[in-house]
Amino acid sequence: MELANAPRCAPMKSRSQGFTLTELMVGLALVAIILAVGAPSFTEFRRNNRLAGISNDFLAAIQVARTEAIKRQLPTAVCPSNNPTADDAAVCSAGAFTGWIAFVDVNSNCLRDAPATDVLLNTGAVKDTAVNARSSGNCISFASTGFRQTIAGRPTAFRTLFCDSRGTVNQAGTTLSAARQIEVIATGRSRITRLPADLLDTSIGPTVACP
Repeated sequence: MELANAPRCAPMKSRSQGFTLTELMVGLALVAIILAVGAPSFTEFRRNNRLAGISNDFLAAIQVARTEAIKRQLPTAVCPSNNPTADDAAVCSAGAFTGWIAFVDVNSNCLRDAPATDVLLNTGAVKDTAVNARSSGNCISFASTGFRQTIAGRPTAFRTLFCDSRGTVNQAGTTLSAARQIEVIATGRSRITRLPADLLDTSIGPTVACP
């Protein structure tokens, strides 16, 4: 028995929603514009971070070597190495600082020729082939005082430059070079600089160019 005044349920209507072709084309155009604007900035950011990471690692090796020279009261050194990850077999090379080792240099010759006493303190390497390493020498030696010292037959790396295809020119819109230069002064103190004037300053030692 049906009630005359009973409410009746209205039939449910299904409705599909989506984008029109025009809306999709507008959306894709906006995405393309954003990528065109943002991609160069992201590439620059990535390249800068790559150089910053490598130069910071190298600076850390230098600072560890100097600190250990003072603490142990023994000479220490940082030199290029073709096999920095070889532990006791790691030795100095004559090439660029694409790889490096910091070690206790008991006989103060800036060559790791006695692994038993020339203890490794730090190692590192440039892992990206897009990065160039240039230096004024192949030896950074510290006396037990922490001062930089000169080793006969091993040119001093007063400054070491890490750069890429952008060279040492100023980055667009800045007064800084894209390259990173690590300097070690006579007192043994070291720093990273990107100032073009520093890259050309000969007072600390020979300048280096990139690439």
